[in-house]
Amino acid sequence: MQMNDKLFTAVVLALLACVLALSEVLVRFDNLYYDLGRHLSFKSAPDDIVIIAIDEASIEAIGSWPWSKRFHTELINHLINEKPKAIGFDVAFSEPERDAVEVDYVFADAIRRAGNVVLPIFLEVPYVGAAIKQSLPIPMLASEAAGLGRLNVPLDADGVARSLYLWEGLSEDGLSAVGLPHFSQTVLQVANLLPAHMNIIPPIFQLTEPIMLNEAGHVTQRLVSSSQRKISFYGPPRHFNQISYVDVLANKYSSGFFKDKIVLVGVTALGLGDALPTPVAATSQPMSGIEFHANAIAAMQSSSLVVDAPCWIVSLLCALLAMPPLLWLSRLTALKSMLMIVIYFFVVILISLSIVHWWGVWVPASGALIAILLAYPVWSWRKLDSAQLSLDRELQRLRDELSALGMVTEDSVDGDNIDTLQSRILKVNLTAQHLRNLHKSRNDTLAFISHDIRAPLGAAMMLLDKFESNKYSERMSKMLTRAHNMAEGFLQASRAEMANVNRFHELDMVSLTQQALDDVYEISMAKQLKLHTDFPEECVWVRGDFGLLLRAVSNILLNAVKYSPERSVINVILKSDEHFVVLKVIDQGLGIPAKRITKVFKRFSRAEGEHQAQEGSGLGLYFVNVTVKKHRGSVSVHSEEGRGATFIVSLPLERRKSNSPVEDDRRKHHVSPFNDTI
Repeated sequence: MQMNDKLFTAVVLALLACVLALSEVLVRFDNLYYDLGRHLSFKSAPDDIVIIAIDEASIEAIGSWPWSKRFHTELINHLINEKPKAIGFDVAFSEPERDAVEVDYVFADAIRRAGNVVLPIFLEVPYVGAAIKQSLPIPMLASEAAGLGRLNVPLDADGVARSLYLWEGLSEDGLSAVGLPHFSQTVLQVANLLPAHMNIIPPIFQLTEPIMLNEAGHVTQRLVSSSQRKISFYGPPRHFNQISYVDVLANKYSSGFFKDKIVLVGVTALGLGDALPTPVAATSQPMSGIEFHANAIAAMQSSSLVVDAPCWIVSLLCALLAMPPLLWLSRLTALKSMLMIVIYFFVVILISLSIVHWWGVWVPASGALIAILLAYPVWSWRKLDSAQLSLDRELQRLRDELSALGMVTEDSVDGDNIDTLQSRILKVNLTAQHLRNLHKSRNDTLAFISHDIRAPLGAAMMLLDKFESNKYSERMSKMLTRAHNMAEGFLQASRAEMANVNRFHELDMVSLTQQALDDVYEISMAKQLKLHTDFPEECVWVRGDFGLLLRAVSNILLNAVKYSPERSVINVILKSDEHFVVLKVIDQGLGIPAKRITKVFKRFSRAEGEHQAQEGSGLGLYFVNVTVKKHRGSVSVHSEEGRGATFIVSLPLERRKSNSPVEDDRRKHHVSPFNDTI
């Protein structure tokens, strides 16, 4: 059984979205619009974070880098008087002071007296292929520091720094590792500003991978990372409050400037410290490491670090977001569908960025975005394939029917030398030619019925009337009349089926119905019937064929006259609204059984009942149905057995009304002597 087109397209788009989401092949595109979202969400830097910058002016005033710890001791002494909440150094202190051990002791004492100094731990690879090296401050400094934190910054696949790991540890034995907190986490913990939901207990990582040995036979060190978070950057480089290192040493700051603030000390001079490419930094202006950590501290303090959504949630959401195009692909034109897809493409991007902004969860939607862009091609391909299958099926069915009629349906299509589409085109052309031949044969048959059958029947009836009647005359007359009526009914029904709608013209339905009433007047008077009419005073314009519609209305009226008892009433009502004109013919006959109502408009069918006449060819109401549908209208019948029948014809009004005379407008030269009752 062939799968529904919408279901097939939905399955393909969902699978495509899930595969792309899980494979992460479009991670660079995800990063692109994520970075765009960061540019659109800049905010003011918090006032409680200050960077003491080791900038070009400080290098020029103090001397070449690195400096002696004497200057850092002096800096801490200045800050102790200001009472900041925490002091974080992005400066390596992994080696003792050269030829001046006492400097290290003095610096350690200053750290001890401050009581809120955080020193860094560096994870480095000295050269390509070398083992990871963990650089700690010298023991005397590490023991006096309020906390230690990692300054490792991972780079994404595109070489941009967007995130950090809350915990990382270096495994020495290849079996386990103790997680070390990130520098920003330690600074906030020392400042008593760490959010309550943040974990402060170092995790222990158990490694499940096999132990690997290096060339020397030693266990290879492994870096284990956990709890990756993206940073919500507050702004571009130099967005946070900064003061030059040398200005602090020269007391060029107001009293209380550092009070109750987080103070970060690091290199900002180009070419000396870390220069990180970030989503908010131009390629010509990278962000210094200390500014990166200032953003990390501010984001962690405000609980705005961004968490990556689990893979299964990303896949599910991408699959769901790929479905909405199916709502309009089957309803809109190609151009409108493409415009809607483009609009929806950007809506999905906004949805993804909004989730980051409001809930701090990053759901990369590239899988859904590609599926959305491919929705129209997949849908079109499926519809084209379905159309081709349906066309092949119908062509084969038609060719089989033509073959059964003895018509030649073989063609000269060579499957090896022509493509499938061209083969279908040739088959359609061949079948169309056969249909044109059938149409011509039908016209010839109608001409034959019109002249070669009707004419002899009419002549035979006339001759029968001239000769002396005998006991067979009445029977022969009835048989000839019935045959003549059947030929006439078949001819008229066929003409209705082949009517050319392009030749329809404007006509007045009121005048047409009035003429149909005049045509049945004598027959109705023979049964002493009353014809009550309810017509509008003004013209009611429709577009159609006057002869076909006149015969259709006459057939309905004749049907009502035939099945109405003597001295009963037939109501003929004509009403119109803004869109349609409705003709109702209501008789008081014995009605039509409910189970037979569906037969009355079929070819050669009559709703025969106990009280219904047996005369007729069964083509009168079939002609009505064909004619009304040809005029884009509808016809129906409502009846209850024993309570008469109501035939309802509905036709669309002609919008382009004109003042041209109506063909056979009977109201101009005929006035009914019975007013509203004939």
